[in-house]
Amino acid sequence: MNAISAPDPHLNRSRLLMMRRAARLILAAFAGLALAGAAPAPTEPPACTTVLMTAACAGDDVVLSIDFTVTAAPPAEFVGWIVECEMIGLCTPVAQVTDVLPWPALGETHLDLTVTPVNAWFDSIYRIWAVDAAGNRTFIWWPQRQNFAHAECMPGPTVVGRFLELSGTPYFESCSEMCWPELSMFDGTYPPGAEALAGTGQVMALYGELLSGMEGTYIYAYRMEPSSLPCDAVSEQSTTWGGLKAAYR
Repeated sequence: MNAISAPDPHLNRSRLLMMRRAARLILAAFAGLALAGAAPAPTEPPACTTVLMTAACAGDDVVLSIDFTVTAAPPAEFVGWIVECEMIGLCTPVAQVTDVLPWPALGETHLDLTVTPVNAWFDSIYRIWAVDAAGNRTFIWWPQRQNFAHAECMPGPTVVGRFLELSGTPYFESCSEMCWPELSMFDGTYPPGAEALAGTGQVMALYGELLSGMEGTYIYAYRMEPSSLPCDAVSEQSTTWGGLKAAYR
């Protein structure tokens, strides 16, 4: 008689994760179809304007380096543009960090803006939006897949979570309920040792650059370490930084 082996709980979790992601995509598609007939179409992004933006730290401030290319005047309804800041791992509302700024002139325009994030320990993400006279916001095209600037120069981690194994490769499941960004299942670069952590449940902090991929945000991580930050109620109660450092020396 052949022995019946117990199911692998990590494999089941991986399948559940993929099913959950697929369900989200389907629900989002149906929601979009349902809203399409009931709500007015959003303002179209200005077709003749593109923007690039990078972020660098200067003490507790962040310097945004912005380059606009404008080949034709935007539609008259656009009155300007703004920058918004999203703090990573800090559950605070997305904040507008500039006034409505005038539309750039025709041609190429470079400017540097200095902003102060609400917390100088956590990383932050910055996005640029076009604003119309009614206060509606729409994105401005980037000439590449990236559509945000990540200030990864703060002391805190870029994302906190746990490694899983998906089809033989490690995947980092972020602690999204604690406001860490969800990462793509198909992209991502992790430091050596990630495979050994897959399925262990160990909460880890990754440090690196967030980028935009075909399936969403992914990370190019150059460093990782055990994290003392909570991922859920269990880790918040039972995990200490001293214990994690001792375990991973």
